Amino acid sequence: MGLIARWCLRHRWIVVGTWLVVLAAGAVLAGHDGARYRQAFGVAGTDSQLATDAAVNVVPGGLPDAEMIVVRARDGDVRAPAVRQRIAAMTARVARLPGVATAIDPYGPAGPLLLGVEPVARDGRAAIVGVVMKGAATTPDLAAVRRLIATARAYDGPDLQVEMSGPGTTMIVQGGISATPIALAVAVAMIILCLVVRSPGGIAVCAVVAGATAAGVQVGVSLLSRQVEVSVLAPLLGVMIAVGVSLGAAVVVVHRCQAGMRAGRRPADAIVAGMAQSGRALASGSLGLAVVMLGTSALHASVLAGLAPAAFVAAAVATLVIGVLLPATLAVAGQSLLVWTERTHLRATGRGLPVRPGLRSAWAGLVGRFPGTLAAVAVLVLAVLAVPIVGLRLGGGDGGVDPTSATTRRAYDIISDDYFPGLNGPVLVVATQVPADPAVMANLLDRLGATRGVVRAFQVLHNPATRSALIEVLPQAGPRSTQASDLVRLLRTRAVPAAVAGTPLRVHVGGQTALFDDMTARFTRVLPAFAALELLVLGVTVLASLRSVGSAVAIVGVSVLTTAAALGAITFVFCDGHLAGLLGVRGGPIEPFVLGLILILSFGLSIGMHLTLLRRLRDPGAEPAGDRDPTATIRSGHADVGHVVVATSMIMIAVFAGLVCQQLRTMKLLGLGLAVGVALDALVLRIVLLPALVHLARNAAGTRRADVPAAVRPSAPGGGSGSPAERTRASDPARVSDPARVSDPVRVSDPVRVSDPVRALDPVRVSDPVRAEDTVPTRILARGRAVRAGVGVAVDREVVTTVRGPGRRGGSGSTVGATAPAPWSWFEPQQPGNARPD
Repeated sequence: MGLIARWCLRHRWIVVGTWLVVLAAGAVLAGHDGARYRQAFGVAGTDSQLATDAAVNVVPGGLPDAEMIVVRARDGDVRAPAVRQRIAAMTARVARLPGVATAIDPYGPAGPLLLGVEPVARDGRAAIVGVVMKGAATTPDLAAVRRLIATARAYDGPDLQVEMSGPGTTMIVQGGISATPIALAVAVAMIILCLVVRSPGGIAVCAVVAGATAAGVQVGVSLLSRQVEVSVLAPLLGVMIAVGVSLGAAVVVVHRCQAGMRAGRRPADAIVAGMAQSGRALASGSLGLAVVMLGTSALHASVLAGLAPAAFVAAAVATLVIGVLLPATLAVAGQSLLVWTERTHLRATGRGLPVRPGLRSAWAGLVGRFPGTLAAVAVLVLAVLAVPIVGLRLGGGDGGVDPTSATTRRAYDIISDDYFPGLNGPVLVVATQVPADPAVMANLLDRLGATRGVVRAFQVLHNPATRSALIEVLPQAGPRSTQASDLVRLLRTRAVPAAVAGTPLRVHVGGQTALFDDMTARFTRVLPAFAALELLVLGVTVLASLRSVGSAVAIVGVSVLTTAAALGAITFVFCDGHLAGLLGVRGGPIEPFVLGLILILSFGLSIGMHLTLLRRLRDPGAEPAGDRDPTATIRSGHADVGHVVVATSMIMIAVFAGLVCQQLRTMKLLGLGLAVGVALDALVLRIVLLPALVHLARNAAGTRRADVPAAVRPSAPGGGSGSPAERTRASDPARVSDPARVSDPVRVSDPVRVSDPVRALDPVRVSDPVRAEDTVPTRILARGRAVRAGVGVAVDREVVTTVRGPGRRGGSGSTVGATAPAPWSWFEPQQPGNARPD
């Protein structure tokens, strides 16, 4: 990563120009023939898909799009002359619309033929106008359906309620996305980004990286859709993954570059160091996601087949952007990564303005002191949130789970109240190889109609030329209910086998309920392999980062627990129905493809951030010198990059909140599931569990080292035994004899250069003895040049020195050289003879 970053730094404008040319050329190619997304309504090889395929033999071109206009008299009866005349006028007008094959008068004799029941309700309060469109049920003419909705809804008034239901209407309602919540979510995300990055140059880098990734994914997915099957939801999935991963990487790397420049590094050196530290981990996470998506495609899971290619393209583009475009844009920004005051101070003094640690350092110190307790509390919280997952039910929704503002929901309620819920989703039975004997079909209809839970079974169409027939079974229960699923199971296992026994008849059971049941069964079989692949990639990447099998297993375990907690939250709201009223939806099953989206996005957005935090916590280049507590490295990394990782997660949560505010239940489910998953990852896993686990692993390693007898410990090259700090103290007599050295080899006898502006402001009096209680440990990192400090010199190594605060104890005074206050020092365990700083 360092070599690539240096090359991109030297040829920054070539890299940026190449990206612009590639994106422009890709956009031209993608727009030439357009994308070819496919909407899969079934799972290949299942009984419901076979029924859909066999229906083509009954009706050439497939089943027609049958829409329903549901009317209800607000006062009185629909059979009243005035209301009846108005409904008749609406029916005649609808029948003349382009794209409408026929509209059936609910008061005529043809009404029951299409619905299977009397179109006028028994109490006379409601009626259903059946409309047969020219388009197919799987590919409806949405423009014609929109005209139908507008025409029918124009008759809604004080005396008559008019609502719409049907395949085309459902697609239009579910395809509507409000721009206002998305715009507000993006505005909030930009505010968070500005608060974290602060400088205009850094914000511009993040925006360019995210925009280039989104454009690259759109082009890539569009071109890929011409070669493989890609779902219509694939562009949304790809953009969300790509923007989340690339934006998070840009924020983290910009923060690391800003920190390096504040420490006195040149912009080029700071960029290379930031890419080597954080960019490598983020790119590894993107590559891990790409591997998972390739494996998912190999599983041939129909539910995820149309999504995995888009996620792979998103991961590949994000990896290229992080590794190539990000360092080039950082090089273009240069000094503008810092705000004007920091740049001015840096030019005048050679170092950046000090940044106070704030609350994040307090929390890092707290986690360092009580890692076991906090880890146990976090695990308990996740376990409690995961309890509702036992009630998770996969399946299909219907109009009854839509918000009450949707016309499909109001139509569903009218049909359920004035007719029966099952009329909203009939079960379709397709018979092939129908013999000439009519008794065979009559026996089949009797068997189907006599099944428990069936209101009526009737034959809709019979095509003697293809020896096939279409039968509708009207269940009593609604499509999303468990009773409807049980009915489909009874039809397949008892009624149909008994009816076709001894006959050449072949029968397939389909329809909305059967389709989602088959999809759920296939997804349930593939889910263990998909989850195992995700966990395997996560474990391997963590193992490569930490070099510890135990830590990798522990992190994989808590990741599973975090995912279970997120699924438990959406089960609590969307399946059990708790708090569903606040979102304007009803409880019901969760669609398998939505759950697949949540699992893919959660993994894609989390793995890179996990590796970034873990690499910073276990950064070998930040090991403390001397006899300092080695866990200070972990606390330092936690305080340094932890808040940036959390802020990046907050940006994604703001975007997902825009999905929760959409009208569609599927969008609410997707947004809430992702928001809860990212929030738990950020606030529980990365803020508490990951640092605590690293602390516990370090403590366990220290305990094992302490248990090893001194005689068998590895000896130093110069002889002797013990820890490196002990060997250093033993080999350096000046460290013991010099009374001025309190906790580290700092020579206070070195002359103080008055020309140094910082030292002139805060002179160190050599005659004044340094007391341990008046000092604060401060980290000095000097690589490649000596630190300008009269109290110590360090080249290519890290030392810990002490700086006395003027006038009082603590670290409020000016530091010397390239120093920064150690944020964790206020939370060090109190040592004997060393009072805690005020």
